Amino acid sequence: MKSQIKNYETLLERLWADEQLKNNFIANPKAILTEMGVHISNSITVEVHEDTLELKNLVLPLNLESQVGNVVESAPGFQAVIQQAWQDESFKSQLLQNPKATIQKLTGTDLSDTLIICVYEDTPTVKHLVVPVNTANEELSELDLMMVAGGIGHTAGIILLQ
Repeated sequence: MKSQIKNYETLLERLWADEQLKNNFIANPKAILTEMGVHISNSITVEVHEDTLELKNLVLPLNLESQVGNVVESAPGFQAVIQQAWQDESFKSQLLQNPKATIQKLTGTDLSDTLIICVYEDTPTVKHLVVPVNTANEELSELDLMMVAGGIGHTAGIILLQ
């Protein structure tokens, strides 16, 4: 897993530096990931979502025992949301239908009225990746600050390609 995270971090640096590569990645992620040495089964579709300062995309991974340790390691702050969604179908439904209000309620954090949060649920055949805002060039949103405080980085999505 560590090498896949390193590859994704390297890819993000390239995406942030090259708008055309980023657009190609969003349009055809499997081809770019294959070039980076990440093998993805032909039966899996990869969808890429791009964050902006006003839009934050979060991925709800599959509830697989083999991934529980990876989620804990890569997304400790978001772990409570993921665990709650895995354990409570009603909560998961609320999270998918109204992510911002659901996250605010669970975390007690007030988020900007202008912030849009989208939550995507992975399936056995569809995996979601997020291209985050390059925080070296932009000011962090309230959700980004909350996630950084919780230890969430942009690497959480890559673990799901295994």
